[in-house]
Amino acid sequence: MNRNEEKSRLKTIINIILLIILFDFILRIIFTIVRGDWQSLLGKLITLPLLIIIAYIYRAPLKQWWETLKMKSETTRREFEKSGGSIDILDATIFSLIWSKEIYQNIPDDRKDLVRSSFILIGIAVAILLLQLNNLLALIAAPLLIFAGVNLLIWGVGREREEKDRIRYELETARKMQMSLMPTHDPTVKGFDISGCCIPAQDVGGDLFDYLWSDKNGDKLCITVVDVSGKGMDAALTAVYTSGALVSESQHEEDVLKVVRNLNTAIYTRQNRSRFVCILMAALDASSRSIRCVNAGQSRPLLLRDNQVSVLQTPGARFPLGVMESPIYQASDIQLKPGDSLLLYTDGVTEAMNNNEEMFGDERLQSLFQSLALKYTRSVDIVNALKEEIINFAGAARQHDDLTIVIVRAA
Repeated sequence: MNRNEEKSRLKTIINIILLIILFDFILRIIFTIVRGDWQSLLGKLITLPLLIIIAYIYRAPLKQWWETLKMKSETTRREFEKSGGSIDILDATIFSLIWSKEIYQNIPDDRKDLVRSSFILIGIAVAILLLQLNNLLALIAAPLLIFAGVNLLIWGVGREREEKDRIRYELETARKMQMSLMPTHDPTVKGFDISGCCIPAQDVGGDLFDYLWSDKNGDKLCITVVDVSGKGMDAALTAVYTSGALVSESQHEEDVLKVVRNLNTAIYTRQNRSRFVCILMAALDASSRSIRCVNAGQSRPLLLRDNQVSVLQTPGARFPLGVMESPIYQASDIQLKPGDSLLLYTDGVTEAMNNNEEMFGDERLQSLFQSLALKYTRSVDIVNALKEEIINFAGAARQHDDLTIVIVRAA
């Protein structure tokens, strides 16, 4: 801490002490009136004009201090929220006094009566100490009431912690369940190099990717990239349902277009209308070196060919699954050439954000994909480099969405 910061903190402490003294003086006047001690009241009132004169003389510094305190309070609030409450006593005091209204508004409704009761107990204890109704009563009752009020607050915090730990456990279970749906290793396809990954967000989301074989010879592989809307357990459960339905449909139907249409019907009739599923299915035929793509609301794939990156446009509706009863999805066929690289990804990649609220964006992704595909010969190296660049770009910013990347490279 530098010298200016030390002076600022010392000045803040002095000002808080002065405010406490003034508050104490006002309370003493009030209780003197209540007790009817007019002689003592006269002495206090004589000092009141002196305090008013001092306040008038120092009105400009006091106004400047108040403005500084408001700015300090905003900074303290951000630091307090970022640190999770791990700051020193002075900053905690400023935060709790100035933001008391916001703090109380954030208390859950089922805990407000508990907090109110705690305040009442502490308030009664303070009143006993100030009024000094009976010295013995003040020495015994006041500490007990304060202890009871604080204990109620601690009990409420403990219950909230238990509930938070339970939710965290459930979300972690959902995350593990979500990650278990994805491949544990890259597929082996003759003439192609394929690799993918999913970077889970801190919140449970609904991203997943999978490889499904359409034949026993290992020539036909269906690559699926899924992004379920929303977060939390509901999104994870929808992802589980979608994965199961996808496997079931793929076992009975080879045409990805029919698979997508059947999935839309299943999700539309069984899922909540507010929950929809973005999906891209790319059926790779190694023998003919072609890919048949169907895109239902997913990010458009990027194709690197002859050192140039292009965005693959798919015909027909691009509505996510579950939005409409019978959207007209269409497939597009791509003939891959040696050296071609195809990037499939979810919108969590381009929407990754840093602390300056700047998004990663489409242009940055296209430029990076081009440079990495020319630099590396293996798909897994491109995936790892992309992942590292996105993480470095976001820095310390919180990741709010899953990131899924799949690279298909033609040898």
